[in-house]
Amino acid sequence: MITIKRVLFIMNILLSWQISAQQIMDRYPKGQNSYEGGDVQFYKDFHQIVTDKSLKPCDNKKEFFTLKLVVYEDATVKYVKDELNNELITKNKCAFDLSLEVLKHMDQWKPAVFDGIKKPAVTRFIIFPDALFDGYKEGYLPQNFIEETVFGKKEGLPGGINNFRNEVVRHVDLRGFEWNQPFRLVVVFVVNKEGKIDQLAMEESSGNAEFDERVLEGIKSLRKKWSPARIHGEPVDYRFRLPLSFSAPK
Repeated sequence: MITIKRVLFIMNILLSWQISAQQIMDRYPKGQNSYEGGDVQFYKDFHQIVTDKSLKPCDNKKEFFTLKLVVYEDATVKYVKDELNNELITKNKCAFDLSLEVLKHMDQWKPAVFDGIKKPAVTRFIIFPDALFDGYKEGYLPQNFIEETVFGKKEGLPGGINNFRNEVVRHVDLRGFEWNQPFRLVVVFVVNKEGKIDQLAMEESSGNAEFDERVLEGIKSLRKKWSPARIHGEPVDYRFRLPLSFSAPK
């Protein structure tokens, strides 16, 4: 028989889990690295570990996996399981298993700092095993291998970045807002492998929550499909940063 005391105990646990999840930041602040020495050092250490541990490369040279991790205040790290990635894991099991094996030996993590306080935050690394074994080159970064898309832009923007920015502004409902000084805000989002906008968020606020929400809603209303970025020939999720400037009325 489940007692009231037992129910309250379970509710407290669930509440604690909820609070913990809310405290994990979705990304690192601009200018901060999750790994000592930055991404270049991360991939260099990854290569060194597969070499030192005599790990085996993947038979399928096209395999890759995006490691989503949480770095905690004490510089410990935990892999974040994404149920939506089950199919991707199945197709890239070697890259997935290799990434988790190497992760056991990496210990140069740096917690995120928000307003002078260390907090757990999410960080991501795209792992292409084929580029991290014998094919590894000093200074390697996956983003240096982003290929041109059919639109002639690395980000795969239909009509280019300026056209997209103008379209965003046209779709934002500015009725009811007035301002005397120019200002800007910064939106971040991911263009996923299917060419759709995902993980839309405000990185730098306008200072007005309702205005920010109007901007995000304006972007969501754009239904154009993007051409996804490709790294080493494979479509990948690609994070994009979009500054938007608003001039003072004349």
